[in-house]
Amino acid sequence: MMEYSKIHGYEISKLTLGTVAFGLDYGISNTGAKPAGSDSFTVMSEALNAGINSLDTARGYGNAEELIGDFLATRKEYKKTTITTKFRISKEHLISKDRLYKEVFDSVRASLRYLKLPKLPFCLFHMPEGLPVEDILKTLPGLLNDLKHEALIDVSGVSVYHPDQVEWLIPFREIQALQVPMNLFDNRLIQKGLLKRMALENKAVFIRSVFLQGLFFMDPDQLKGNLTNAAPYLVRLRELAATAGMSVAQLAFSYIKDREEVTSIVFGAVTPEQVRQNIHFLRYGRLDENIKSAIEKEFGTVPENILMPGSWKY
Repeated sequence: MMEYSKIHGYEISKLTLGTVAFGLDYGISNTGAKPAGSDSFTVMSEALNAGINSLDTARGYGNAEELIGDFLATRKEYKKTTITTKFRISKEHLISKDRLYKEVFDSVRASLRYLKLPKLPFCLFHMPEGLPVEDILKTLPGLLNDLKHEALIDVSGVSVYHPDQVEWLIPFREIQALQVPMNLFDNRLIQKGLLKRMALENKAVFIRSVFLQGLFFMDPDQLKGNLTNAAPYLVRLRELAATAGMSVAQLAFSYIKDREEVTSIVFGAVTPEQVRQNIHFLRYGRLDENIKSAIEKEFGTVPENILMPGSWKY
């Protein structure tokens, strides 16, 4: 049976199907092309039939929103599916409220059109690298309120690029949901107490990058560029997985899934088998506390250039 979280009037499955790979080539270890539209429909059918009622997408994910809208329009049995999508803000528009509002409202209305929805259930600002949080927060809370006032969105929030951005965002009541990167190499949100703070402030917490965009599955001997520094960590990761008697994928997933603060884990899939694998990971027993402690000891100081895919050069 699928597990669910209840928050902000929604019942959200503990797994959220991420759709970036429907519209873009994505992931360092993914050597295949993005799936055709009909294949994307098969993947979504597999997920929703298994009780996954949460889909994650964005205006910037190629034609992913359009595929979701076309799929759900012909399948009324999935009408309770919760969609999370995202909008961006151009840096040059920060100096002009009129241009910023036009960009965002146009993006949100385009999402509604492609998804064929009267209102977006969850709508997040997609925080990019290098955009100052303090500058964004001068406008963002009011912008999110105005989107709600126009009945374009329901639950509002932010998808962060860097965990340190979370501390700025937690105090704002307009930010009801946060999508954050977290994995067994990157536990900064746990170390700084921010994961607990998000839960205490009743934020919906979506965790992405559980497998660090596929880095965990790379052969340490085949790494290139500045990722060669990741080799010893990947070797140790394989050793810990062997000690735990599980695959690297299961170890990485279990480290996140047992945390009660997590509303849902965003995972990517381009085949039905990958959907089934992630459901299996969710149903696996709890991670041994000794293994969890070993993970946090071994990977507490992984260099940031490994943790942040935007800085990879390979």
